Amino acid sequence: MLARVLRSESSSGGARLNSRRLIHGRVAEKGTKSLPSLSQVTFEGEELKLKSGSHYFKSLDDFIDFFDDMVRSRPFYTAVDCNKLSTFGKITKLGFQPNVVTFSTLIHGLCLEDRISEALALFGYMVETGCQPDVVTFNTLMNGLCREGRVLEAVALFDQMVEIGLTPDVITFTTLINGLCLEGRVLEKAALVNKMVGKGLHIDVVTYGTIVNGMCKMGDTKSALNLLSKMEETHIKPDVVIYSAIIDRLCKDGHHSDAQNLFSEMLEKGIAPDVFTYTCMIDGFCSFGRWSDAQRLLRDMIEREINPDVLTFNALISASVKEGKLFEAEKLCDEMLHRCIFPDTVTYNSMIYGFCKHNRLDDAKHMFDMMASKGCSPDVVTFNTIIAVYCRAKRVDEGMQLLREISRRGLVANTTTYNTLIHGFCEVDNLNAAQDLFQEMISHGVCPDTITCNILLYGFCENEKLEEALELFEVIQMSKIDLDTVAYNIIIHGMCKGSKVDEAWDLFCSLPIDGVEPDVQTYNVMISGFCGKSAISDANVLFHKMKDNGHEPDNSTYNTLIRGCLKAGEIDKSIELISEMRSNGFSGDAFTIKMVADLITDGRLDKSFSDMLS
Repeated sequence: MLARVLRSESSSGGARLNSRRLIHGRVAEKGTKSLPSLSQVTFEGEELKLKSGSHYFKSLDDFIDFFDDMVRSRPFYTAVDCNKLSTFGKITKLGFQPNVVTFSTLIHGLCLEDRISEALALFGYMVETGCQPDVVTFNTLMNGLCREGRVLEAVALFDQMVEIGLTPDVITFTTLINGLCLEGRVLEKAALVNKMVGKGLHIDVVTYGTIVNGMCKMGDTKSALNLLSKMEETHIKPDVVIYSAIIDRLCKDGHHSDAQNLFSEMLEKGIAPDVFTYTCMIDGFCSFGRWSDAQRLLRDMIEREINPDVLTFNALISASVKEGKLFEAEKLCDEMLHRCIFPDTVTYNSMIYGFCKHNRLDDAKHMFDMMASKGCSPDVVTFNTIIAVYCRAKRVDEGMQLLREISRRGLVANTTTYNTLIHGFCEVDNLNAAQDLFQEMISHGVCPDTITCNILLYGFCENEKLEEALELFEVIQMSKIDLDTVAYNIIIHGMCKGSKVDEAWDLFCSLPIDGVEPDVQTYNVMISGFCGKSAISDANVLFHKMKDNGHEPDNSTYNTLIRGCLKAGEIDKSIELISEMRSNGFSGDAFTIKMVADLITDGRLDKSFSDMLS
């Protein structure tokens, strides 16, 4: 019985309809998101409501249980009553022949409960029993497939629909367009629109809006603008939603002039921008530091009696903070409250970040406390911001207290949280605590990243714990974490400091094998290592190799090598390097100048040498 079949969520064929394997296979091989409306089934809140007389059911299984009881009582029901309940197995046993409405209603119910495989099997059974599916049946199944991300199967079902002579309607095309938009299939969307026009179907502004929105989400503003022009050609007036979607994407991509032109076009055509349109423009200007333009737009929207919302203020406050205009940000917060717009987590986070950036830790903590008192829950970003300030102030223990507070509030610390605290412990030379926290991080299922590893490697090397650094380096190499050039620079530098220059050179030579490209800093630490062991010829060879490989020496490169040559008594080479250094716009640093001064004082260098560096 179908009632029993529908209770089972297993995909095995034993308890399924007899013809399911064959038909489901056939339909699946063919192979979207708008919900066709069927009068027998409606949504109210989270409940699926199936109505038959005075009976209401919260789910399909609920209704099937009721129908079991109904059949056992053997009352007489009309065909219309059976269509309302749509359990075709029970209906056929009562002597009724299910029709297209019966099948379509139950298929719709199954799709609403995301039981698409059973819906497809029922569709197959429907075809086998000789009941011809209609457009509603196909639309329902295509919508169900799109809801599961099986858009290609939905398109295949569309082709099958056309093959049997059914004419797709606007719902069919809108459903497929929605699905294609979600998967970013621009070419297929465009083809579908052309097919709609070719069939003489009227494409309304809502359908166009769906397509434009999908294109903009993918960043394809060119296609969106082309479609906007096409709408004008077909005498369909775009609405504020369509213009706002394109303006939003243009602003996000930094094309502010184009956004402004489109905004002006809206006004010229009598399409009034709404709060979302203004917020998109303001956020775009703020993101690229065009503070005065953003303020001008805020004034303009207020003059037009369009009330800014929390998102509008958040964009302005965030921009103010980033530009160091903390006073302006505070004024904007006051303006929000004056307008009875309540700050949200984003607002508080921006202000807390601003206070922390200006070392106003007490104000940041006050804002944090006020946030909680106003019923606005801090998130991990809030905690991370304050933890970072504590760690910079070397108050790592207070940062750890906030880490524990994160757990107490039911939040989950992320990689940034742990990285900040691990770095904090390394900065105060508490490597044991840093290692313990690293272990805690892993045990809590928070994945370390390249930054985590670099922090620990640097901490070990700086504290002359090279063996621990090398051990960790080997573990990381065997893990799925990608080591970057910075990690190799840290280890090579640590090896050179630890008098393991030959091992450092071996690691340097292995970089191409490991798929890592050395940068200027890599060459600098290796040249410094060679100079440290008085291998000046090796340092000079590497210096020339560095230039041959397209890496221009910087101030550190020249000064390191000059000091190495002076220490080794290669005065002529050092003079040559000083000349090249100055011609490239660099000068002697404090260490080089001091070395030259000491050598002059000791009488090992002529006084004129000092003039060369100035």
